[in-house]
Amino acid sequence: MEKYIAVALGGAVGALCRMALGEWVMTKVSSFPYGTVVVNLIGCLIIGLVLGLYMQKPDLPQLARFFLVVGGLGAFTTFSTFAFEMLQLMMSESYVQALFYGFVQVVGGLILCWIGVLLARILCAI
Repeated sequence: MEKYIAVALGGAVGALCRMALGEWVMTKVSSFPYGTVVVNLIGCLIIGLVLGLYMQKPDLPQLARFFLVVGGLGAFTTFSTFAFEMLQLMMSESYVQALFYGFVQVVGGLILCWIGVLLARILCAI
């Protein structure tokens, strides 16, 4: 039961953080869906860091992993919004923007996740 509570609490925190950050980014930039880009890329960096730490130190508390990864990042990042916004760009025949949007999120996400894992390794070696 504890892990479900950890996921629920993490999900509440992650969802609120996503909404706040996404809205803040959108007030600073154009109508292009940068809010989702920023949220997803930050989420990729954080999940790489957190799970990288768990790879280095598997004895870390599992409830923290459920809170941070399953709940927090599960609610913070958003693949469904990414898919819908990309579809909207394609339906409006903004094909170059759609390709850019998809490329930045997929390739950028992989790179930031990798950087997170590398940071975890460095932190654990200190």
